[in-house]
Amino acid sequence: MQTRIVVGVDESDNSLIAVASAAAEAALRGRPLHILHADPFGQPLTTPADEQPSDSGSWILDRAVDWARAAEPVVEVDGEVVRRFPQQALIDASQTAELVVIGDRGLSALQRAVVDTVAGGLAMQSSCPVLVTRGAGDPDGPIIVGIDGSAAGEAAVGFAFAEADLRGSDLVAVHAWSRPVAYDASHTLPLVFDEDAIQAGAERLVSEALTGWHEKHPDVRVRHRLVHGRARRVLTEAANGGQMLVVGTRGRSVLPDVELGSVSSHLLHDAPSPIVVVPQAWTPGHA
Repeated sequence: MQTRIVVGVDESDNSLIAVASAAAEAALRGRPLHILHADPFGQPLTTPADEQPSDSGSWILDRAVDWARAAEPVVEVDGEVVRRFPQQALIDASQTAELVVIGDRGLSALQRAVVDTVAGGLAMQSSCPVLVTRGAGDPDGPIIVGIDGSAAGEAAVGFAFAEADLRGSDLVAVHAWSRPVAYDASHTLPLVFDEDAIQAGAERLVSEALTGWHEKHPDVRVRHRLVHGRARRVLTEAANGGQMLVVGTRGRSVLPDVELGSVSSHLLHDAPSPIVVVPQAWTPGHA
């Protein structure tokens, strides 16, 4: 059973934001925190001018460990430096983690491109949920979860309910729907569709996605939001004012433009709040 929180760090100050978030998650869950610095080349990109570390990467790890202990003194903290590429090191670490945390705030365009590459690959291959610390999030806001009716989406719903219960927060379930763009055999004439029927189908999809989870978490207050539009835009806007946005790794829908898998990669760039990507294989026993 996964019993620790893992956070990936580098030499950027942005990493300390991720460390503080990871330490808070560890304290909330009563879990130890493992800090991981991965550098396959043996040297960080930059070092403080007044420091010449005897062991490449050791100053990065020491700084992160000190930061975590200062932020959450009750949390047990350890760490390691590995000579590997960050993405693969974090993927491997996720096999024994309850949550993996990485940073993505206050970065330059170039730094963000590097982090986004790692975040995207990690989110799609991680064995546990991945938290990317984008916007600060509202600590008093709700947990926002994207609904698409897929198996991966169900895992995201389960994680979101567990998070809301753990934090004593409300849960907002958001589903984006679009009018179908379909044609007859000649590909010239749009087929007639019933918008009321489409909305009714969307309502059923959301209701079915939440079935069972509310019984397991009866204290969680749930609100539904069915919004016409593309999932990327709808979820980005819904995340404003939330504590975090939760999505699955892959999705499917009877409606077009609601494939959460493709959307999640965009949200890693655009989300205004912390975002958690939950793998389909996640189960409540991991939390």
